[in-house]
Amino acid sequence: MLMKLNIPWEEAHLPLLLAVVRSRLRQVGLQHLAPFGLTPQQFQVLAVLESDPGICHKNLAGALGMDKPTATRLLQTLQKKGWILIQPDPKHGRRLCITLSPEGAGLMGQLKEFRLFFREGLEAGLEPTERQQLRDLLHKLMLNLDRLEQVSWPSE
Repeated sequence: MLMKLNIPWEEAHLPLLLAVVRSRLRQVGLQHLAPFGLTPQQFQVLAVLESDPGICHKNLAGALGMDKPTATRLLQTLQKKGWILIQPDPKHGRRLCITLSPEGAGLMGQLKEFRLFFREGLEAGLEPTERQQLRDLLHKLMLNLDRLEQVSWPSE
């Protein structure tokens, strides 16, 4: 279902469109992940841990574009569910390494087909060149956001 906007989709400003797409991604992801007891954010954390076992808290937060307190809350929930292990880094006294637990790895194994289903469903109808163009454009938006973060906007 295409979200209804008060103006034509083609004329909506980019921040609104991105917010609508993000919200819809979350809704559809939650619909499919809820039976596993997962939220889309929790799933993304587990996916990063699957691809980068032993990642530290700071790098995990950065990889997901979230602040450290949000990452901490997600990690606490996932640890309580028994899906991750948090252990001291033997090479760095104050750093913690985060990995999937055997249960978490099993869960991600169960979700392997979901990942493919969701990715293919999301990219349906896009040509390979369009997929790459979209990635390139989203990368430019992220670079612009990084620049915006570094400048102050006059409040007066």
